[in-house]
Amino acid sequence: MKIEILSDVPASREATWALVMDIPKAASCIPGIKDITPDGEGKYQATLQARVGPMGMNLSGTITVLSQDADAGEAYFLVEANDRRVGGGVKTNMSMKVTAKSADETELEIIADTTLMGRLGELGQPLIRRKARNTLEEFSKNLSKLLSSGSG
Repeated sequence: MKIEILSDVPASREATWALVMDIPKAASCIPGIKDITPDGEGKYQATLQARVGPMGMNLSGTITVLSQDADAGEAYFLVEANDRRVGGGVKTNMSMKVTAKSADETELEIIADTTLMGRLGELGQPLIRRKARNTLEEFSKNLSKLLSSGSG
């Protein structure tokens, strides 16, 4: 399941890049993120609570920064998480790219390619796709709010 989001962020490319690469701060923009803690070089433990249709999920897992290139404005991440209660998990290869549109506006491109495993894979792709898209769009809006408030 592949989802692409393009959004304009009201901040310079440098400020946007700095926030995106501050994983705990950027992750706080994701709806449902409860805990995020560093776990070694480029790795973070995280917990996400979400509802998909009638089912509540509590996904626990890791966010790994696979690579980052500040000059190109590109970063690649691997997100792996499981919900033991539901009996399923997710594995997402994600890329983020920041491109300056002007001195104080940046285009943020997020591409997430997610594989659902176990019972999560049985939930129904349209329902999960809509939830994933809404989550990424909320993340982008929250990131923009954080940057425009000057605390990014």
